[in-house]
This record gives sequence, C-alpha cells and structure tokens, in this order.
Amino acid sequence: MTRPRALALLPLVAAAATLADPRPVHACDCALLGPTFHPPYVPEAFAAAVTTSEEVAGLTCRPARRGRLACTWTARYVLTRAVAGDIPLTFAYPTGADVVVRLDGEVVADSVASLDPRFGVAQRELFVTWPAGQATRAVVELRADLLVGPALCGCDTGRTTNRRRHPKVSPAGLPHYAVVYQPQAQPESVRLSLDFRRPWREHEPALFRGGKGRRITRDIAKRGDNPVSIGFKAPFRLDPGGPVAGVGLGFSPEGLRPRLRLGWELAWPQMWVHSLVIETDARARVAVIPAWELTYPRVPHRLVPDSGIGVGAPIQLAPLARPGVRVFARLGWFWVHLLGTLDVYPAFRGAPPERLGSLMLQFGI
Repeated sequence: MTRPRALALLPLVAAAATLADPRPVHACDCALLGPTFHPPYVPEAFAAAVTTSEEVAGLTCRPARRGRLACTWTARYVLTRAVAGDIPLTFAYPTGADVVVRLDGEVVADSVASLDPRFGVAQRELFVTWPAGQATRAVVELRADLLVGPALCGCDTGRTTNRRRHPKVSPAGLPHYAVVYQPQAQPESVRLSLDFRRPWREHEPALFRGGKGRRITRDIAKRGDNPVSIGFKAPFRLDPGGPVAGVGLGFSPEGLRPRLRLGWELAWPQMWVHSLVIETDARARVAVIPAWELTYPRVPHRLVPDSGIGVGAPIQLAPLARPGVRVFARLGWFWVHLLGTLDVYPAFRGAPPERLGSLMLQFGI
C-alpha cells in the first residue's frame, strides 16, 4: 500500500476507534445502585458518649409484579451510652419504604407518623429520642418493607437483548437487584443474612462466596464507613418482552403478496425468546405461529446489531388448516429488525406440499 493511500485510510481508522467500546469486558462489574439504608445516626455532640456493640442486618425478598422484588430489610443494633440525658437518633431510609423503628421492643417511629413537615413528604429520615432515665443499654430495631426494581449500574446503561427490542413495555435496564447498606466504622464487622424465595446468584464482587441455598448468613468485615452493596440476580428470570408488529413481502404459490404480522414475544431464560404471532397476506392466507428464537442475552455494545435464529411451528388456518415447520433469522438494532422466514407445509389431506417465505420489517414496542 502506498503512503498516500495509507494516509487516506487514517480518518476511517480513527472513526472506528471512536465507535468501538474502549472499556474492557469486565468494566461493568461495578457497584450497583439501589435503595440505601443507614444505621442510627448520633449527632456529633453525643457521638463520643454512644457506642454500638452489636450490629445485625438481614434482607428477605420474594418475587413481585412487573419484574420487581418485595423485600424486607431488618436491622438490630445494641447501643450503650455514657450520659444520662436525652440522645437524638436519626434513621435515613429510601423513599417508598414502609419503615418501623422500635426501641427496646416499643414502636417509637414509623415512616408516616414521623415525617417532618419542614422537609416535605419526600424526606427520608426518621427522628427518634433515646430518653433520659432509661437503661444505659438499648436495643434498636428497624424494619423496612419496600419494592426493589432492577438496579442501575454506574458504568452500564445497557439492556438485555429482549428489553432493547421493547423499550416502552419493558423499560428496566438490568436484570440485577441491589440494596446498599452504609455502615459506620464501629463495630468492625456486621452480620448480614440473605433470604430469598427463589434461587439467586450474587453480583460480583461477591460477599457470600461459597454460600449455597436460599438463606445465607455471614459476618462481613467493614472497610471503614464504605458502603456494603448487596447485589444479586435470579437466574433464568422471565423477561416480559412486548408486542411485535411487522410488514413486508411474502412469496407463495400465488406469487408475491404483502405479509403482515402481529403478536407478542418474551424471553425465559434471557437467551431464549418465545413468541406467538398471527400472520396474513391480507387476502387468503392466515396462520398462527408459535416460535422459539436463540439469541445472546446481552448486546455487548449499543452499535452491535441484535441477531438471532429460530424455529417455529406454523399452523395455517386459511385457506386450508394444516401444520408446518418454520425456520427464520432476525437482524436489527433496538426495536427495528429485518426478519426473514421460510415455511414448509408437507402434503396434508390431499393438498400438495407448499413452501412459503417472507422478508419483513418488524417493530417492537
């Protein structure tokens, strides 16, 4: 290659380098962002007189609607004080959580009754007073019920393949969930437990290495006051998908005709897409097609096309009810795809065998 020609290719090379994702494969193994809980906060004027001798927390979750989890966060603290006066305690909690605080077994605050009107209804703090005259040792318990949606990752805005196809119906980004705990430096460890109603796998970096089963308890060493992120996902979770609509051309023994399709698709697990659609040529042919498509669960980069191959079992309703076999392939970006199909109907009840094909532009919602 001559030097002028090589120089002419430099802009193309620079453009390709700009479009390419410069991050390493594991760059998105970062801290997941989710609801955050805190231990009781003691004002600086009283901090030296109050110590925490025991800290236990737990998270219990079960499946809820629309891809969310119904979770309960519980925490127990044993506090000791060296002064006899009133000591204010503050509890921070995420918006939307139903929170109850108990002091030595008695309810002293909840997320509705303790809202301070000066901060408005979005205030996420509860104010409790440890009154004078009580024992120097107190047990503080917190319980919070909330719905946890798919977590966000600070360095990953990608979607699963099937959710990219349906941004309106399935808007959530990641199939991971997370709850963050922001501890204080003391005590040096916290006992954490996870209890889920279905199988789960922890997000890296893992806190519960080697743990098996649905309930695990570990003593977690703190790193100062750095947050502890409990990130996890449920393997083989149903991806709700959404409706599909397509228009294009089809060939059949009658020649070239329009081809229309309408249906719904979902994924379980995320690499295996299930669909049920109705197709017609708007004249004589109508078929119902259940189909199964193999794709990759996550697109590595927003510019990489989404592709898949699959098989189906078309059931022709008109002009003659008969079963068939379909193979198809799909290629596209986000909610727009080019879909090619080939249907084979064997001889059935005296009708000759037929081959039908189509090339359609399909849209997801």
